[in-house]
Amino acid sequence: MKSTPPGYTVGIEGITEPTSFPALATALSSLWQTLNTLPLGWTQYEAYRYFLGPGAVERTEAFLARDGRLQLGFALLGRTRLIRVLPGGGGRPQRVAAPLALVDSPEVTALRLEGLGGRGGRFGPEPGRWSA
Repeated sequence: MKSTPPGYTVGIEGITEPTSFPALATALSSLWQTLNTLPLGWTQYEAYRYFLGPGAVERTEAFLARDGRLQLGFALLGRTRLIRVLPGGGGRPQRVAAPLALVDSPEVTALRLEGLGGRGGRFGPEPGRWSA
């Protein structure tokens, strides 16, 4: 296996800044916390819970070993977005599991203003969690 830089970089295209973490578990936890605030349908939520929720480190390590990266797509705000998990640094550094920094864009501002962030109830954080 070829050597890769330490750490992991994760992000949601057009929604968050690429963010680098020293450990995969912390990176996936932060990505999952952020994804839980998006207005996903049930099927999308369940699919991403499999890839990024409990037990995800082993599954993601297998994808990274095989493919060198994990990319997952979903539709939001009229276009397909990519969730990326990459080995190595290169993003904004973050050491603890916390939601990722959001990009400053009209689309993300619309999500905040319309109160679309959050799954509510048993499916994740309560609405309004988009505030950074």
